Formats: sequence, structure tokens, C-alpha cells
Amino acid sequence: MASAIPPQGDLFKSLESLYKTGIYSDLRIFSLTKSYLVHRAIVCPRSGFLAAACRSPFKEAADGAISLPDDEPLVVDMMIQYFYLLDYQQSLYSDSTSQPLELEHTNTTHISCLLLHAKVYAAAEKYAIGGLKDLAVAKFKTTAIQDWDPAAFLDAASEAYTSTIDTDRGLRDAVIEVFAAHKDLLYEDEAKVVVERLGPLGYDFLVYLHRKGNPPLYKSYRTLK
Repeated sequence: MASAIPPQGDLFKSLESLYKTGIYSDLRIFSLTKSYLVHRAIVCPRSGFLAAACRSPFKEAADGAISLPDDEPLVVDMMIQYFYLLDYQQSLYSDSTSQPLELEHTNTTHISCLLLHAKVYAAAEKYAIGGLKDLAVAKFKTTAIQDWDPAAFLDAASEAYTSTIDTDRGLRDAVIEVFAAHKDLLYEDEAKVVVERLGPLGYDFLVYLHRKGNPPLYKSYRTLK
């Protein structure tokens, strides 16, 4: 006799089936390269933006179609994955019920995982998906630990500080924590350019070191005296 699937597991299995097949869909979301068959009852409770769009008297709600032309297709795909799987993976980019669109110019350039997590975080803020912001930060930290890539980190740091406002601390704090764990990066020319260009990053880094009681620059100065 086959063992019974726990209720929570059964729910996740059902959501995965809806994600892969699009059956019972009552809403379509368009990126620049794909369209997705989704379900209002699933996506609207998780996204304040989509909930407002579906309640509005405008054409999008009446037609059951929402277009997201200003967002990178890969990032939109990660959002759709999260709605159904509570996770996202770049390797699943083509596994859903999404349908490719006939376009002359599409951008399928691979981006680093760190930069992807930073872009997903920005999109989650834009579309009011709180849980996805938390997940993107967690994935950012894990990737920085398990697959350290200085160049990719600097790209992601730039994205974090240009796509979020000063008071949105989630990803910015994660960037500073990673930077503090790799202080030797400060001596690299590429890092110097980024820090000089992103003024708030340098300030946040100094504040972080002060709070941790770890001022390595002062310590280095004392050793020279």
C-alpha cells in the first residue's frame, strides 16, 4: 500500500501541477519573450501590484492579461516560479507552461546568480511580493558563501544600490555583510570604482564596521606607527 502524501506535500504537488500545465488559468502575464498562464487566486494574494491590477476597472483586468515589458524576461520567470513553488531556480527557466513569443530581438544572456538574486529582489519590491524579497536575500547570501565570485558580487552590489531606495535595507545590508567578510576586495581596482561611484555603499560599510567594533583601517594605521 502506497504511503499517503502529507497534506502540505499534496498542496505543493497541486501547485506545481498548476504551474506546469496552466490548467484552470484565468489570467495571462506577458514578459518580453513569454506568456504565462496563471491563476488570480494564487498570484494576487502574493503580489500587491497584481492584486490591484486585477481589481482595477482598466483594460488589463477586463482582458485578463497583464504585460510586464519593462522587466527582464528571466526575472519575470523567477517571479512566476515563486508564486507556485515558493522558490525559483534559473535551471527551471523553460519548464513551466509559458509560451515563447515571436520577437525579432530577445535577450537571453546568462547572468550570474548573484546578479539574478539582486534583480529578483528589485522586482519583488516593485511588485510588492514580500516573501520573494526575503527569499532573494537568503539566496544572495548563500550564493556568496558557496560560490564566491568577486566580479559577480560587484555587479550585484551595483544593482542593489541602484535599484533600491536608501530605506530598503534588506539587500543592501546583505551586500555590506558580504563585503565585510571579504575586506581584501577593497584593495582591488574594480571594487574601488564601484565604492567611489556608489557613495552610500561606502558609508554603509563604515557604519557596519563601527557597529561591529572592527575598524581594520585604524588598526592598520596603528601598526605603522
